[in-house]
Amino acid sequence: MKIPSMRKSLLASSVALAIGAPAANASLVTNVFGPYTWSTDRANFTVLNPQGFITGGTNEVNMVWDGNGYSSSTDYTGPGSAANVTASTTTAFFGYVWTAHDIQVFVPGSYSFDVTLGGGNLEGRGVNSGAKFLNVTVPTGQLGMHMLFDWSGMNNIDMFVVWAPNQVFGSGVGTNRVTSPCTATTKNCLWTGKGWVGNLSSNAPSASQKWMLASVDGNGDGVMGVPMAAGGPFGGFNANFNANMTPTPVPASAWLFGSGLMGLAAAARRRKNTRGI
Repeated sequence: MKIPSMRKSLLASSVALAIGAPAANASLVTNVFGPYTWSTDRANFTVLNPQGFITGGTNEVNMVWDGNGYSSSTDYTGPGSAANVTASTTTAFFGYVWTAHDIQVFVPGSYSFDVTLGGGNLEGRGVNSGAKFLNVTVPTGQLGMHMLFDWSGMNNIDMFVVWAPNQVFGSGVGTNRVTSPCTATTKNCLWTGKGWVGNLSSNAPSASQKWMLASVDGNGDGVMGVPMAAGGPFGGFNANFNANMTPTPVPASAWLFGSGLMGLAAAARRRKNTRGI
């Protein structure tokens, strides 16, 4: 599916920054792609194991995003945090339908999430469970998304994904472009359609499909996605979300603050300068 020309122009445009951000947020970047909320016309969730091999098939996902982005780790305080995305699926992952909550989009910058805040799982706990913090960097021109993931009675599993606008799934990491089903030994496989033994998805990523928001290798280890925290049920596994989204205009009456146009690079520089990092 091709992204409509209007959407392409929005992706190429600069972000709008609110002059006055809500006091509850360290620095909220409003209207990242213009004065719109966004809902998916197609999206998927794909997990790769630590070696980069697909696991559990591909889930179809519905997402709604208010179009804003957070800019500080302090905007996340564990379960009950401010959130600006909803995501859901009706497709089982390893036999269980997952839910997600406390989902936040982040603009370029460096972030650190305390994975022990959720409780109920072993992320960051115990001698062999690894670090307490999930540390990630969102490069200039990209976006990030953090969420808490509930699956099979294990709740508040931290996930993070880094998105590149208008890219193919896994662009830039030497992706495999295969025309047959993925196997357990096909690294960064892009084909998960008919014939895959896991969940089937008509919205599965493919070798040539460009997504408005495409999951990329978020930590430079050659595997698409960002590894989940050690100690949890999916420690070291990589969550990937890809989405094409449709804009909905925000009524003019909703504008309470003036806005100025700046690029994602400028947003990153502004955050760095004001926060001294």
